Amino acid sequence: MEQAAFYLLKSASWLAGFTLLYILFLRKERYFMLKRIYLLTGVILSLLLPLITIHYRVEAPALMIQETLGETSDLPAAAAPVEEIVGKTDKLQWFLIIYAAGILFMLGRTLQYLFSVYRAVRSGPVDREGDALLVRSEKYTSAFSFFNYVFINPSLSGREVREILNHEMVHLRQKHWFDLLIIEVMSLVHWMNPFAWICSALVRQNHEHLADEEALQRTSDPAGYRAALLNQVFNARLISLSNSFNFSFNTNRFEMMKKKDYSPYRKLKLLLVLPITAALLYAFASPKYVNPDPVPPAELTIVQPDVITQIIVRGVVYREDDTPFPGVTVNVSGTTLMTITGPDGRFEFRSIPENVILLFTHEGYKYLPLKPQLDKEMSVKMIPDPDYVDPATIKPDPARKLPVVVVDGVITEENERAVMQRMKDDLGAFISLKPEEAVKKYGEKGSSGATEFWSVKKAKEMGMKIPLRRKSENDYPTFDGNSYLAFNDWVVSRTAYPEEAIREGIFGWARVSYTIDTEGNIRDIKPTAATNVILGNALAGVMQSSPRWTPPRNPEMNEPFTADVVARFTLPDKVRIAEVYVVVEEMPHYPGGDQALFNHLYENLKYPPEAKEQGIQGKVILRFVVTAEGKVADISVVRGVHPLLDEEAIRVLGGVAEWIPGRQGGKPVDVYYSVPITFSLKENTDNTK
Repeated sequence: MEQAAFYLLKSASWLAGFTLLYILFLRKERYFMLKRIYLLTGVILSLLLPLITIHYRVEAPALMIQETLGETSDLPAAAAPVEEIVGKTDKLQWFLIIYAAGILFMLGRTLQYLFSVYRAVRSGPVDREGDALLVRSEKYTSAFSFFNYVFINPSLSGREVREILNHEMVHLRQKHWFDLLIIEVMSLVHWMNPFAWICSALVRQNHEHLADEEALQRTSDPAGYRAALLNQVFNARLISLSNSFNFSFNTNRFEMMKKKDYSPYRKLKLLLVLPITAALLYAFASPKYVNPDPVPPAELTIVQPDVITQIIVRGVVYREDDTPFPGVTVNVSGTTLMTITGPDGRFEFRSIPENVILLFTHEGYKYLPLKPQLDKEMSVKMIPDPDYVDPATIKPDPARKLPVVVVDGVITEENERAVMQRMKDDLGAFISLKPEEAVKKYGEKGSSGATEFWSVKKAKEMGMKIPLRRKSENDYPTFDGNSYLAFNDWVVSRTAYPEEAIREGIFGWARVSYTIDTEGNIRDIKPTAATNVILGNALAGVMQSSPRWTPPRNPEMNEPFTADVVARFTLPDKVRIAEVYVVVEEMPHYPGGDQALFNHLYENLKYPPEAKEQGIQGKVILRFVVTAEGKVADISVVRGVHPLLDEEAIRVLGGVAEWIPGRQGGKPVDVYYSVPITFSLKENTDNTK
């Protein structure tokens, strides 16, 4: 939808530029045929040029390129304000609905007029005059031509008919009807743009000048021709697809008949279109970011692609008393695959990559990473976290008045964290209201603001868009009968290293997002982060040819699914999946060991005051990549607590000094690493643990 609206904006700008140039500099000139070419070309280009995007080169370091293009967010969609969820989309939808209704109205009006002309042809006498068909009809008092038909009133005298035919035959010989068809298409597309109607009038006005010029050369009675024109002056033309004998009658038309030809040098005014075109091309151009200091190809190491084998894993999760444990979250490291144990504590992944780690998490229990067992059903026992404190028992500081908490429109005494824990999967959305907004809705109780929590049912009743919570592989669409992860292999295996990137020494990462609609078609393909846009565009071009996907086996989850493909480009010309190791021969480690890492984290961690006041605590589990260069990259939240704590954990981890990279086969490689960061409000302890 946004692309359609942006196309209309660009097309309207092009049309306005061409039209204004004509009005200011060309309208009063006598080279009518050249003006016809200009107007018709301007209309066609205004419809086609918006489909072309010009790029200009901008030199920027790789880090700046990533910041400019942006990274995808892992924050839950339910945490976004309602205005962001529905506001912008609804406004754009209403605009396009009104726009489409206008097109249908204009099209219906044109078809109605065409049908009227058709009936006139069928009902009145038709005579052949050369290449024209002469229709005499009392329905029309004004003479006009329509394709190869010329309509006149039977009351006209023989002399008037002759002069009118001389005029209209020019329209037929020069095929002015072709111009009118193009203009009609333009008017439908830009029905709400005033420049479209101005341009349409200018085209027809120039047609009349062309016809006047040739008709006066052919007639033996110029005064009689002008008299015939005057006799038609008070009658109106029929439709936009016709040429009317008396269209645009004014003193200027007579003056144009009398004018002599201007100097041919006046045609040089047309060159003014060049700076107008250049300005518009630049206005709608997009930057092409490049790294000015790429690493020479000789200094790079060629990394061969890793082979991914799909495996099946299933098992049961138990509590400490050996009873089945429902509701445990199971994540697959290095992927977005996730499931939740059922009432019997069971979980299952039918297709996951090899060499991954399963991450088991639940509120009040220790984070448990385990390697999948392929030969038998896994038996997993969760261990209670002794440092866990039930948020429902935490009392906020009575000295500070906190925002009122509202659940489904009813004020509650629970704190935010307790409500989030209680609602869990039933949480559809939550909204933070400023004090002035909260007072309007909840009176004096909202003087410090309000936080509204809405269940899935209530949110749907209010028209909010609720994001799907996919829990198993049955909830995901499949590619070629396999997990959607197989699409990554398919894309990378067909992606050629761009020749331009090879010439300029460009290498690095590219991330391209895509969406699979409910019919299994791929759409909304766009690079979201890349070392250079050339790399992102290479991936995007291959993804366009994706075959149709199979919708999820769970029909309730057949909603648009968005994911991304990440690839690494290494010179001289290798493209591989940005596969990150989970287990390697020599794991990465922080200088001084884990204890030194945690000392650094907790020395620099700052407990957000707002979270402390609201009694928010818990364990944030972060996943990140220790790159082959020993840097921390691609930090994501595996298990979050609250956006305030999640953001602080990401901040402090991002400031960690260089690591000693992991090694496989003696070579440094990228390796996934996970770190739990605990925020605790227990008495006699620090704010963080």
